[in-house]
Amino acid sequence: MAIMTRMRDNMPAILIGLVVLFLITIIFDWGMNYLGLTGAGQNPVIGIINGKEITYQEFNQLVERARENQKAQSGQEIEDEQMETFRQQVWDAYVTQILLEQQIEKWGIKVTDDEIRNIILGEDPPEFLKRNFIDSLGNFNRSIYEQALMDPRNKEALVQAEDAVKQQRLQEKLQSYIQASIVIPESEIKRKFSEQNVKAEAQFVLFDPNKIKDNEVIATEDDLKKYYNENLEQYKIEAQRKLKYVMFREQATKSDSDAVRKGLVSIAEEAKRDTDFASLVKIYSNKPYQEKAITHGSLPKDAERAIYSAQISEIVGPVSTYEGYGIYKILRDSLGTDEYVHASHILINISPDSAIAFKKAKELINNLKSGADFAKLAKQYSQDPGSAVNGGDLGWFGKGMMVPEFEKAAFNGKLGEIIGPVKTAYGYHIIKVFEKSRKVVIAADIVNPVKVSAQTQEEIYNSAGDFAYIINKNSEFEKEAELMKYQVLETSPFNEKSDFVPGIGMFKPLVKFAFDNKLGAVSDVFRISNGYVVVKVSEIINAGVKKFDEVKETIRPTVLREKKMELIKKQAEAMRKKIPAGESLNYLSGLDSTLTVTTTGSFNYGQYVGGGVGRDFAFNFTAFRLKPNEISNPVKGTRGYYLIQLLSKTEFDSTAYSIQKNILRNQIFQEKRTSLFNTWLNELKKNSEIEDFRYKYYR
Repeated sequence: MAIMTRMRDNMPAILIGLVVLFLITIIFDWGMNYLGLTGAGQNPVIGIINGKEITYQEFNQLVERARENQKAQSGQEIEDEQMETFRQQVWDAYVTQILLEQQIEKWGIKVTDDEIRNIILGEDPPEFLKRNFIDSLGNFNRSIYEQALMDPRNKEALVQAEDAVKQQRLQEKLQSYIQASIVIPESEIKRKFSEQNVKAEAQFVLFDPNKIKDNEVIATEDDLKKYYNENLEQYKIEAQRKLKYVMFREQATKSDSDAVRKGLVSIAEEAKRDTDFASLVKIYSNKPYQEKAITHGSLPKDAERAIYSAQISEIVGPVSTYEGYGIYKILRDSLGTDEYVHASHILINISPDSAIAFKKAKELINNLKSGADFAKLAKQYSQDPGSAVNGGDLGWFGKGMMVPEFEKAAFNGKLGEIIGPVKTAYGYHIIKVFEKSRKVVIAADIVNPVKVSAQTQEEIYNSAGDFAYIINKNSEFEKEAELMKYQVLETSPFNEKSDFVPGIGMFKPLVKFAFDNKLGAVSDVFRISNGYVVVKVSEIINAGVKKFDEVKETIRPTVLREKKMELIKKQAEAMRKKIPAGESLNYLSGLDSTLTVTTTGSFNYGQYVGGGVGRDFAFNFTAFRLKPNEISNPVKGTRGYYLIQLLSKTEFDSTAYSIQKNILRNQIFQEKRTSLFNTWLNELKKNSEIEDFRYKYYR
């Protein structure tokens, strides 16, 4: 009863809260203009969708609403470095919203007031409205729900709810409109039933074209030209562009790193004066206080050395971590179950001569056993660039971190012993083990990552802007980049339909720039996911067909394989004729010992076939057309030509089909429903005029 009383008291707040939450969330599920966001004042247009302008203010409001919703749901703010990706998600959702809105208007889809009223007051109201009118037993309390609807204090919230219901109903009608074209013929239902219920087993002989050597077939120039002319469609190219570009990556600088370290210095001093480390964690860390096991190898060498040599209750740091910098309060030591090893190695590559590599490794081992310095020899001879510069030092590692042969030798080796040569896929290793330990240090920490500061970001952007400005003042792109010591890269060709620019990433505005501008045109600064880029249209490739000379050598392997397939087919035909009536494929093994008869095991109609056949529809469908023990004529498959003998096949069960028919029809409908809507939406986007100018206003 107390629950119901609170519900009555809070009805206006409940209803308004439900509607607001629904309105904020639903834009990401489908997207209609629930929020009523419109541009106001003098603010720039950052996008145009089929003539509809999106202003900077409008989009920013939408992003902020979505950001607030994200925080309300997860309890966490979106980090600055994630904002670019988050804005892109909001943009994609909003573009979809606008396109669907335009399509609904184009098709004249309407929802009447009566429909809305019937939905809200119907037997099963929308979930977002009724969910907080559920009592402790899980029952929907209709009387309190209706009281809330009729309460004058809820008038504004009810209007918003009606609008939300309207948009939801519009979505359903749009989907029904699109799905009206779905037709499911009887043959498709039968195919689905067969795929799930009809099985076969067969045996086969594969006539493999790879057994014919290249020098046994000849591909003449005429053969290549004939194939080229018969397959011109394969060599058609769309209009393409190439870009030269200079990338200005967003990377933290030394000053960013120093700032984090300096900040932790003062925190470390405070920690040394204050015994309550947990309170400092709460103030200065974005993670809760936690006691952690610092295992060997989990931190850079200097940090690990400092922590493992510290006393209980000592404050260590700031020290460099793999995230940034951290300070640690040592709580206690412990013994873990896992053993760790600290070792060095010298690697001698096997290539190009294994015998020479082995001899060199033995020579080095003899020198080491005679007293040579391991670190010096590692720096001079080791071919592992990662450890050679450190005298071969690999630091600490646990089990599972090295290849098995190396791990076994290191963990079984004695301290100070020269071990090897140990052969792995990388070469011959000479190993020296310095320490073994199960010790674990338990500590609490404050770790602050090193991020790109606002100042650094501004400097990177200004560098990109300066470069673009100079180039656009008639300076040569490559020459100026060389003078400013910037690396010039070039994309591979891409077409106008692409969303991806090779080497740069997913960024449609760059594609548009490339196709909207002339050869040699230089862009302004574009904001991309990992920084900024300035580009130049470096090549224009017109639509057409690749010339024969360009593709001749890529055609040759295909023509050679086709010629091999012709020879293999003749072999298969000849062998098929040699099988007497009533004999099985096994008869061929007696005629030719190189021919192997393989059994597939059970396989479903239209599905994967065992025995090495794989997903080969020609094999599968041929097998199902055969009668038990019947042998096929040569069948061209993906691996070569097959002779197939059906061993067994289950019959099509008409009774079971009649029982499952409607279920299967619904399954097919659901599959097509989702696929059709997604395909339709993708086509709608491709055929729409979507202009994105956000790169000019966000950085």
